[in-house]
Amino acid sequence: MSRREIDAAGLRDPHLVRAYTTCDTFLRRHDSASHPVARVLLPPGRRPYWDAILAFATHVGDLIGDPDRSTAERLTRYETFEREFLLLLDGEDLPPARRPGGVATGRPPPPFLGRQLAYAFEHFVRTWNIPPVSVRRYLTTVRNDLHVTEYPRYADLAGYVEGVCGQGTRWGNALLEPWHEQADHHALSASFGLQLTDYLWDLREDLADGRLYLPLEELRSFGLSRTDVERAARDRRMTPGLRELVEFQTRRARGYIADAADWWRLVHPSCRELPRQYVRLGRIALERIERSGHDVFLPVRRTRFAGAAASCAGFAAGYLRSTTRRLAARSPVARVYRARSARR
Repeated sequence: MSRREIDAAGLRDPHLVRAYTTCDTFLRRHDSASHPVARVLLPPGRRPYWDAILAFATHVGDLIGDPDRSTAERLTRYETFEREFLLLLDGEDLPPARRPGGVATGRPPPPFLGRQLAYAFEHFVRTWNIPPVSVRRYLTTVRNDLHVTEYPRYADLAGYVEGVCGQGTRWGNALLEPWHEQADHHALSASFGLQLTDYLWDLREDLADGRLYLPLEELRSFGLSRTDVERAARDRRMTPGLRELVEFQTRRARGYIADAADWWRLVHPSCRELPRQYVRLGRIALERIERSGHDVFLPVRRTRFAGAAASCAGFAAGYLRSTTRRLAARSPVARVYRARSARR
């Protein structure tokens, strides 16, 4: 994170600067592929806040999904983080943290990862007027990953997606400064479309982790059981029923992506490339599934290379457009035009 980004975001408090810098460092070390690519599509002053959103969600996911700890240990660590963050959200002071060995640190805030990410995200929530109920819903819903491994009906899955992915997308949408109330609806549609598409591509990996994100009711409507899907994933072999189900889910995701097409038009001009490219990525991912004959078990090199190249090209083009727009806005000609417009 550069000094230019920190200054543009209006961050002056050294403790907040440390917290936001920790978010950036955490994401870089976490090897988050979307972090450096997505943030460059935002104006410099929004990037630290974007880091805070992504770091907070990534850390929560790490606490819930740590494969090296038991479910009980993960729940304890998550509840500790959740409790401390909710204290911050309610405007309370955190109790003094203790360094290894039991020595109390007192204030200023200790340089521990979880607390630093919590400080930054709480500041983002307060700065951008995120409803606390949205954050609370996210924290409550994401806990489901500790014990829920399947969803009986699509309504159950949709509630999970809206509670986790949907709330996170709404936070990002607030950062884009929407000027129309429909922007939230389009952002939520993009979230659903992208997440449902990911569930298809990650079907085999999710099943290996013990989770199934295809509603059981819909499996039965295509003559399938969870055992059938697990067997197909293990053998990397699409059955006729599973192929039809994937085609059905692809159409559903495409409907959401189509509904999100105008999201980018409803946010601040300086931020339009990020939603534009996310929707574009959704289309590309769905087209890959369709071109594969709805076979989500094909080797990655056969189905994803072309899509990845197209995605990178799209992001590059978007970055050029957003940079050109920002440079043009700062040009002498643009300043004269704005001054003339203000006098009219």
